Amino acid sequence: MRFVEVTVAGDDWGEEVADEGDNESEASDGNETAPTDTRSFDARIAAEDAIVREELLNWRMSWNDVLNQLLFVVGDRTVYEAALESAPEIVGYELKPVDDERFYAYVQEDSPDADQSWWAAFFSHDFIHVPPVVVEDGVVRLTLLGEFEALREVVDDLSSTVTVEIEEIGDYRGRGPRVTDQLTARQYRALRQAVDCGYYEIPREGSLADIAAALDCTESTASDLLRRAERAVMQSVLS
Repeated sequence: MRFVEVTVAGDDWGEEVADEGDNESEASDGNETAPTDTRSFDARIAAEDAIVREELLNWRMSWNDVLNQLLFVVGDRTVYEAALESAPEIVGYELKPVDDERFYAYVQEDSPDADQSWWAAFFSHDFIHVPPVVVEDGVVRLTLLGEFEALREVVDDLSSTVTVEIEEIGDYRGRGPRVTDQLTARQYRALRQAVDCGYYEIPREGSLADIAAALDCTESTASDLLRRAERAVMQSVLS
């Protein structure tokens, strides 16, 4: 199992705003029609300073050739929604705020044109992407996983449409240990119960007694499990 980590940059992210001579016409009163913005949704977002970062967490093509995407976005939600509303290829979306500057976006897009979109390279080869695909400062960073020949072919296809730089290639060994890998099963259950009962809320809503009751142990045992779990989590975060 091989992986290749690439950055995609230097493309035009779809058609630019049309030239004046192509889309303006003179009406009988001499007024001119404003140029039509024919850029794709990706192009509009890439040009927006108000959108700091996108993370494509998952995507799949549905039976009716609609591309379904789940994204995490950092930036101005109203700007993002305006771009969604004005892009004809977007057939549906839903935004879920996390706070004033972060939100999730579920976006449904008509299947990209195979002759115009770098997405097309993804639809004709056997591989998977390792989430997230990060879009930041007009550059896409992604990790592809599969057989070496398939990875070579998809990079070649991408290179015919956009500028691709290979950052790293090799045998895939995962992203490294997860925080929860440092916990025993009992420590994990203790943390899970603490979160569920509101032990970490401000102000605190649950107690050690609640956690102990859920775990069927004494309060001192529950406290010991929590302290050991918290130590493991903090060491993992700070390492």
